[in-house]
Amino acid sequence: EEKPEDYLMYVSRAQTKAERAREFREKNVAESSGPKRAQGVNLYVKNLDESTTDATLKELFEPFGQITSAVAVKDDKDNCKGFGFVC
Repeated sequence: EEKPEDYLMYVSRAQTKAERAREFREKNVAESSGPKRAQGVNLYVKNLDESTTDATLKELFEPFGQITSAVAVKDDKDNCKGFGFVC
């Protein structure tokens, strides 16, 4: 006989937009204190060489922590436009 899977369900009363916004701000203020503050930040990087690729951009920032994505913006000739984003 197979046992059905257990699921965790959260139930609360419906909140107004203002209440949700206030709760979101309070939660983010509590989480943003301390060294974890910069996690999940999408960085704009400029003055990149035209030969920069996504892989080289990622290698450049890996010593500073885990890189989720690295994109060097390219033109129609597949050269870097001189800027990119690292997250």
